[in-house]
Amino acid sequence: SSGINAEYGTIKQSEEISDSILNILINVCGDLTVPALAIVDNEGVKRISSPSGKIVYEVTGSNNARYTCLKEEIYCNCPSFTNSVILKGSNCLCKHLLAIHIASALSKEVIVSERDEYIESLLSF
Repeated sequence: SSGINAEYGTIKQSEEISDSILNILINVCGDLTVPALAIVDNEGVKRISSPSGKIVYEVTGSNNARYTCLKEEIYCNCPSFTNSVILKGSNCLCKHLLAIHIASALSKEVIVSERDEYIESLLSF
């Protein structure tokens, strides 16, 4: 995750991913990189905010499955996050969280405003 944060500003400035940054993402995130980029390319990252300032992400992954993610808290309700990040500790992120960071850096999030009740319903897993 620290490798991603180190390159975040560079991606944000250029609004594109250079070959060198792509190589860093692949070195840090491995097999998660290409699926995360596909999610971003398919406009699968939705940033949902409420009038009270709550922010949650809804990420459309493979097979059009939708997952609820919290960027700052580093959480996703996908099975990969539970297995690879929480239980095994083999990854620091899932592809959905990586897609959020990439989409945010590239300003490619789909921005949506919703009521607090809607966001709370997404968070009641």
